[in-house]
Amino acid sequence: MSSADALSLPRDRTEHGDGTGTPPVSRRMPNGTGHISLDQTEARRRAAQSADEELAVIRPLVDRAREGDAEAFGALYDRFQPEILRYLLVRTRDREVAEDLAQQVFLKAWQAIPRYQHRGAPFRAWLYRMAHNQMVDHFRTSRPTTDLEGVDLPEDAEAEERVLTAETHDVLRGALERLSEDHRQVLVLRFLMEKSAREIGEIMNRKEVTVRGLQMRALQALRREIESTGGLP
Repeated sequence: MSSADALSLPRDRTEHGDGTGTPPVSRRMPNGTGHISLDQTEARRRAAQSADEELAVIRPLVDRAREGDAEAFGALYDRFQPEILRYLLVRTRDREVAEDLAQQVFLKAWQAIPRYQHRGAPFRAWLYRMAHNQMVDHFRTSRPTTDLEGVDLPEDAEAEERVLTAETHDVLRGALERLSEDHRQVLVLRFLMEKSAREIGEIMNRKEVTVRGLQMRALQALRREIESTGGLP
């Protein structure tokens, strides 16, 4: 598969029903409570399922792609492109930019995959790191923004299941953008991409316990930023 072939990969295989370019976010809602369920057991179950998939499905495809098998890399593209594109859409709020960045990510992945080692990060985490670095490089002179329409972020760790109504989005968006990049990234991965602490650790190259501490500090920083502007409506 040549560089030109990689650049000609389909630009998007993700359906976005509202036509706005903002990725839909599915949430599990407890009966009648109006709160988001952030069940840690479910998060761990998904992480374990992802690890099983890595061994049974992804690793064989990666091994073939490392040997230059374009069909195997195409299968990896089909599996991961929608997820990576969604992450980039969330971070950039610009569909054209996100699609271009996703194309660059998979082109670089194709070029780098011969050097990929299974003993390092899982392939999904490897792609997320690449996507994050690509996004940071693109916005080096302009801080990225995050679209919070349809996304519910907590005020603090004790109230992390609170549903935020539409009028809070502007306040949240401004507060989130004043956080450090690490704090923004951990909140987006945890509460929008719904990654477990273990998965976030693999993506950010941090220990799981470090991720949990980072998440707590990010939530506290977010709360301070919200309170500094008068709180939520």
